[in-house]
Amino acid sequence: MADKFVATLKRDPRFSWFWRMLSPAIAGVMLANTKLMLLTSEVSLRRMGPEYSGAAVYVNWHKYAPFLCIHHGSYRRWLLMSSAPYLEPAARWCGWVGLTVVRGNPGERSRESLARLTESLQHGESVCLSADGPAGPPFQAKTGCVELARAASVPIVPVACRSRKGKSSLKRWDQMYTVGKFDQIEVIYGEPIFIDSSEPDNNALERVRRGLDEVGAFGAR
Repeated sequence: MADKFVATLKRDPRFSWFWRMLSPAIAGVMLANTKLMLLTSEVSLRRMGPEYSGAAVYVNWHKYAPFLCIHHGSYRRWLLMSSAPYLEPAARWCGWVGLTVVRGNPGERSRESLARLTESLQHGESVCLSADGPAGPPFQAKTGCVELARAASVPIVPVACRSRKGKSSLKRWDQMYTVGKFDQIEVIYGEPIFIDSSEPDNNALERVRRGLDEVGAFGAR
């Protein structure tokens, strides 16, 4: 019974007011932790392939979302996020760290969101998203990133991160990876993946999965 109530509280739109009320306080704590982590840590960027400076769809496994939201925010990228009510604090925090957040659910609202993101890509902005988000299955790329890249004629860039103090939570569905304060953090970019308009989705998704596994394996060294 308790689990059912929590699930309803997190996802039922009738409780959006509750999460909006809590949002400033929770996001404020998240922002304070973010600033302290960045102030005390060293962050570097490593590229596994040639540098690409144009608009792109940057994808990661949901596992790496916490720090990569901060990284992508520093580049003022766009982020696709679920419109589930409980993510209201996270959406506010993402906006504060520099991301332009577009929220959507499966169905019509999702198509509207993808249309906004496609337009931003065509205007030279870049987009970031979790290939297996927002709720899994883990480490299985979904078609959204391929559809978005194909519609805007931009490449997909796989991204992961690692750190000296980084830890994965094996109790979570996504094995969420968190970094620490006074840490050494490295963001890893894979080789850009260009999607041909005639390429079957299954082939494209397999290339995305391999790219994500490669940057993840590099980050695990």
